[in-house]
Amino acid sequence: MAEEDGYSSRCDLCDTEVIHSMAELLLRGLATASVDSTTGDIFKSASSVAVTVKTELENYLLGRTEALIRESVDGGEDHSDKLMKASTRPTEFLSDLIDDFVASKRNVLSHVSGFLSSESRLRKVNDFMQKKEMENVWALDVRKATAETILESIDIKCIFHCPERFVEQNELADHRSQCKFRVVNCKNDGCSASFSAIHIEEHDSICPFKALPCDQLCDQHVMRCEMDKHCATVCPLKLINCPFYQVGCETAFPQGNLDNHCLKLLQTHMLYVLQATTRQNATVDDMNQRLQLLEKAQSLNEMSGALDVRSLTLITKEQEAKIKKLERDIKTQEAKIKKLENEFRSRNA
Repeated sequence: MAEEDGYSSRCDLCDTEVIHSMAELLLRGLATASVDSTTGDIFKSASSVAVTVKTELENYLLGRTEALIRESVDGGEDHSDKLMKASTRPTEFLSDLIDDFVASKRNVLSHVSGFLSSESRLRKVNDFMQKKEMENVWALDVRKATAETILESIDIKCIFHCPERFVEQNELADHRSQCKFRVVNCKNDGCSASFSAIHIEEHDSICPFKALPCDQLCDQHVMRCEMDKHCATVCPLKLINCPFYQVGCETAFPQGNLDNHCLKLLQTHMLYVLQATTRQNATVDDMNQRLQLLEKAQSLNEMSGALDVRSLTLITKEQEAKIKKLERDIKTQEAKIKKLENEFRSRNA
């Protein structure tokens, strides 16, 4: 909305990307200050102090910003470096101010060694941010309004906001329709991004939905996000191997030339197939011969094993026969000995 100051209407358009970044910093600052100021406090929670911390943070940032501008204008303390940073890197300047505010809100327990860099603290801050955003404790539009107020105060070079003023409302309306900070939508099909007109070229250079000439120089235009897939699959200029590569044709060519290549080299491909078939048949014959040799070798081994078993059986039977003959001979000798003993006793009697 244009502001009326009694003499002119001001174009209050700002760089939407910078405003959005600053608005996110404000929410993170609120969450961090609320968590750090109540760490370990059994009587307070981050949620119970969020509203108060929000007001204090907003007043602190606006006060510090106004003080910096006022002192610089009055020619008092030299703040040239801070003012230069504020006017050229506003998000960094705001981040520094928020860090100062958060440090001032930390209680004793939050200063415990390791807590400020712990994953637990970061997780609590992130969870609290999401909770406050859903509860709309500090609405995005309100945060953006605060960010715009701060940005317009520190942007002395008018890099991120429009300073133009007009006497007539129609002049203001005409200007806003052409202002470099007006909000525009991406014109690429499928892209829903919106941004300040000053970033049109920057966005267009990275927009994933931007239609570009094929990287492989085919006659198609392809979205940036689909380019790699197009070039690797359907692009007619993608290099492929001949379907007869396995049988001898090692030619590579754009896949759009496949039909022409196969038609042109039909006889050559048939020759490759014939040669491959001949080699395959020879290989089959060789394998058959090897298989037959293996079968014969296996048969011989089995026969050899069988002969070995029969030989051992015969030897065993022969030995058993010899043992039985020895046993019979022993019994015969024992009988003769007993007969002689009996005869000797009868003579002596």
